[in-house]
Amino acid sequence: MRTRSTILVITLAAITALSIRTSAYVLSGPVWPTRSTTYVINTTNLDLPDNSVESAVRAGADTWALQTGGAFTFTFTGRSTQTTNGFDGTNLVLFRNASNGSAIATTYWWSSGSNIVDADIVFWDGGFQFFAGTTGCSNGFYIEDIAAHEFGHALGLGHSASPAATMYPTVSSCSMGNRTLDADDIAGVTALYPLSVPSAPRGVRIIGGL
Repeated sequence: MRTRSTILVITLAAITALSIRTSAYVLSGPVWPTRSTTYVINTTNLDLPDNSVESAVRAGADTWALQTGGAFTFTFTGRSTQTTNGFDGTNLVLFRNASNGSAIATTYWWSSGSNIVDADIVFWDGGFQFFAGTTGCSNGFYIEDIAAHEFGHALGLGHSASPAATMYPTVSSCSMGNRTLDADDIAGVTALYPLSVPSAPRGVRIIGGL
């Protein structure tokens, strides 16, 4: 579903239980004007202590900087009490006591021209149970892995056809695979935000050698 105005576009992307794609990584189109952006978290949820939620969301977000050599960085700037997502200049992660069909979480991002200008992530807490860490999950999903996927949407990636990719549109209960990026994910993010290659020094002359 897309709603367009003269300068603003809102796009939605979700990780679900069933979807089909026919290509590898997909670029959504617009990108952030810089290789980083900030975000806040409303940690209020039905399942976990606030500190566990914060740590898990941050781990998912950090996946993209730590595993790509810094191609894109999400910087956590604090907690929020905001409960409504929307185009307001604040990149918000929140847990909503509601469901949205088969969607586990949904990313909403707004673009103006070729630039993403706002992105929010909603975990559908009323439809699924969430866990954090590496143990204890049963018939639910680890926040770290769902967050890694959704932050991929937030930086401008669509769904991948590679089942090994974090950006694959489906995920199994209690899977911990999304927190480790696949080569396909890394290729996608570096296509959007190319890593700079140091230029060769000028005016240097090497003489001799063994």
